[in-house]
Amino acid sequence: MGNMNWKKLFAARILERGYDYYCNNAVDFFEASACSISAEVIGTDTYEVEIYFEDGDISDMYCSCPYAEDGNYCKHMAAVLYKWSEESESDDCSEDSIEEGKDIFLMPDTKDEYMKKTAAVRNLVEKADDETVRSYLTSVLMENEKLLVRFNSIVKKQTTEEDVGRFTAQVDNIADFYLGRNHYISYYEAYDFIFELEEILDVDVRRMMDNEDYISAFRLASYIFEVVGNVDIDDSGGGTGMLADKIYLFWLELLAKVDIEKKKYMFSWFTGHLDGTIIDYLEDYIEKIIMDEFREDEFMQPKLKFIEKMIERSTEKDSEWSRNYYTGKWAERYLGIIEKQENSDALIEEFCRKYWENSSVRKYYVEYCMGKRDYVKALEVLDESISMDSKKGGLISEYSIKKKEIFSLQGNRDAYMEQLWKLVLEDDAGDMDIYKELKAQYTAEEWTEKREEIFIKLPKDVRMDCFYEEEKLYDRLLDFVMQSSGLYALQQYENVLKIEYPEQLLEKYKTEVNNMALYSGNRKKYEQITALLRRMKKIKGGPAVVEDIVSDWTKQYRNRPAMMDELRKL
Repeated sequence: MGNMNWKKLFAARILERGYDYYCNNAVDFFEASACSISAEVIGTDTYEVEIYFEDGDISDMYCSCPYAEDGNYCKHMAAVLYKWSEESESDDCSEDSIEEGKDIFLMPDTKDEYMKKTAAVRNLVEKADDETVRSYLTSVLMENEKLLVRFNSIVKKQTTEEDVGRFTAQVDNIADFYLGRNHYISYYEAYDFIFELEEILDVDVRRMMDNEDYISAFRLASYIFEVVGNVDIDDSGGGTGMLADKIYLFWLELLAKVDIEKKKYMFSWFTGHLDGTIIDYLEDYIEKIIMDEFREDEFMQPKLKFIEKMIERSTEKDSEWSRNYYTGKWAERYLGIIEKQENSDALIEEFCRKYWENSSVRKYYVEYCMGKRDYVKALEVLDESISMDSKKGGLISEYSIKKKEIFSLQGNRDAYMEQLWKLVLEDDAGDMDIYKELKAQYTAEEWTEKREEIFIKLPKDVRMDCFYEEEKLYDRLLDFVMQSSGLYALQQYENVLKIEYPEQLLEKYKTEVNNMALYSGNRKKYEQITALLRRMKKIKGGPAVVEDIVSDWTKQYRNRPAMMDELRKL
């Protein structure tokens, strides 16, 4: 079976990617028998692959990836078959079983066969005279601009400004080809587009780095990043993210190797490309590398100036939400840098006061004061923030919780308890964690009285079911379920209530399914109703109730064949 010509089932590009996955040991949990293969392949996700044989030939293949779900043979299947071929080859064939002359034209199934083919091709080239090789290579390079640019770079061992321009032109050509007239790269084309750009990274950028031509490598890798960040592409396969991850690793490797002057060049590129020209989720890679790297003293002031520019740009955004979010994000980063400097207290307060309208800045300052154990000042800022953001419920809850934490740290139990009550009844009403924290402050006897006080004072829009469940007040919980419309509350609390209140739950179910059955529908609707009837049968007394319902429906809805069919399955 190892020599079965399964590769004819796959497109060449799929085979190439499958072979890459196989070589990178992405095939896991591999099991094979005479009738089938099963395995998992680790890609953008972990995909399950199953392959079946009949009379020695592949009869069916399955993979859980989106590409295969559309009926295509995917790279994950190919990777598993490469693995299977290697296993079969080691069992069925000796390494010398392939004739030397045929090694050249092998489609390698295994790493051993790949090495054999490489050796055979090298042997063929060595047998040819210099003139034949030069003549043939010239004709190939004349016909293939991509190979010509690459070969030119290999021979010179040094990349010039013009060479980088030629490589970037190649990247542009690839993008233009896949974008086409529609200026859009579809899901099915995205894979090939990303693969071609990956090849330039793996071959050309890597060679530049090996030749210590770091700036050329950086420029080419970064140009690919720019192009990917600007094309309109269906990236549901995750290829853009994988390519960006690879470029990010190249950047880190380069930063570890270059001197300070080259780092300055790279810093200038990164800070110059957060101008909105690259899609926002790829900007995160640039932001991360600016903030996490460039730790040398030479970059501290340039970083601060850059962040000041980003804050200024943030204040000019159109929506209030965007202004607040981006101003706060960059302000926090600025504060994180100056906090490490000597005499930072005055600098931090001065900067925070400049952007005091931003809630994120004030929250940062509260945490800073708490870190200094200046709880009095932290409380002053929180009270001021509560006044400034009085119409923003979510922020008020955050401030109120922070005040509770500070009172606890101070050992001020009276203020802590007062704040807890305020949270439970006003600022974070309905939050079960806060409710349980308050409950823990009382004895069981005290709590019985306190909880009733809470139930009376809670706002009318707070749902009580969670409280009833927490306190095991199942009679009240049942009333809540019975008065609720639809099935949500019923199914949520069925397991809690069905032992003590089976008749009431069945009555509620009966009302709901009868309402559902009033109007005819498709088979899917009847399947849902039948599933509810099965659920009812698991409750004490349920079989008899369901039998009565089915009997009534059989008479009342006898002209609904799909419904009758589903009911018979009960």
